[in-house]
Amino acid sequence: MKIRIRGNSIRYRLDKKDIDVLNEHGKVEEHTWIGAHNLHFCIRSRGNIVQPAIKLEGSGVHLSVPSPVIEKWAGTEEVGFDFDILNPDGSALKILVEKDFKCLTVRDEDDSAAFENPNAGKTC
Repeated sequence: MKIRIRGNSIRYRLDKKDIDVLNEHGKVEEHTWIGAHNLHFCIRSRGNIVQPAIKLEGSGVHLSVPSPVIEKWAGTEEVGFDFDILNPDGSALKILVEKDFKCLTVRDEDDSAAFENPNAGKTC
């Protein structure tokens, strides 16, 4: 899982393995060690909620998404889904969850589990 944070938005990119884990276990997570501490992100598929929710607990960011949203997205060609979650101060946190596509340029990164890029083989 790749995570990008910019301002009041969080973008999650999941490859095929991540989506398989999410479907099988109801949760996918990523850990980043910074010195002796761990930064933790997870996405949970929940059958008991109707609206997405997110919470920050210590060094963990926990995103819960209704199971039907995950199931519909994972089982189709749909690239991603997004939603806004209101903060207590009235601002909104923008969440985007999408499938991770293979890069079009050679990079020092293993993207063998990524989805085929729909722009592969095309020219500008």
